[in-house]
Amino acid sequence: MRILCIILLSLFSNTYAQTAGKVLIADEYTKKAEALRMGLKFDSAIIFYQKALAEFQAANDTEGIVNSYNKIGVVFTRQDKFEKAKTYLDKALALGLSSLDQDHLLVATTYINLGVVYAGEENYTQSLLYHNKALSIRLSKLGEYHTDVATSYGNIGNVHFRNKQYDEAIDAHLNAMRIREKLFGDSGVEVIQSYNNLGNAYKEKKDYNASLNYFDKALQNKIRQLGEGHKDLVKFYMNLSEVYEMLGNIEKGTFYKNKAKAL
Repeated sequence: MRILCIILLSLFSNTYAQTAGKVLIADEYTKKAEALRMGLKFDSAIIFYQKALAEFQAANDTEGIVNSYNKIGVVFTRQDKFEKAKTYLDKALALGLSSLDQDHLLVATTYINLGVVYAGEENYTQSLLYHNKALSIRLSKLGEYHTDVATSYGNIGNVHFRNKQYDEAIDAHLNAMRIREKLFGDSGVEVIQSYNNLGNAYKEKKDYNASLNYFDKALQNKIRQLGEGHKDLVKFYMNLSEVYEMLGNIEKGTFYKNKAKAL
């Protein structure tokens, strides 16, 4: 009996070591793929994500498999290869729903990635369906005041904006802004993103005073971060210039345009 236990323990240890080794290899492939993706070498990135996927499959690592499907889908989305993206993302969703909790954060990630694909195809109804599913999971798992929840509200706002549903976009971006201001104050990078999103949505509604308010908040926060003479301020000055010109205030519009040109 003792010998049998030793044999079983040895077999278990060997299997565990092999599995762990495959996961380590998969992680290295994933790191290589991430570097290639960041370098915009998308085809090469997909090859290494697929190598990682094969190792995760051999190790029977469900989260690794779902994550790899997601990453491959994201790269195909970046290439506007939406059907290929959906093939991998649908696999990620099916495996996530069957093998992980239905409110697992990886499932939320898959919903977001599908939302991006359908927005790229201008199927905004389907995109919003997936983004709202992701938001529901994130609220359940992370609570209201979490940066990922704010990101989901921002995603929803962006889809509404693309669909010219400006009131709905504003509601979503206000929710994102409220969370970000509570988490980071009024000077975080993500808060500035919310200000810009709101400035754009109000501009499209032709509520130019509200638009100016948010564009100016974005500018003032960016100046606090970078200083007066930073080249990244150009787009902030141009946003203000455009809205002032829409209001018929050519003097102010020219003022901000000249500030942008001076950088």
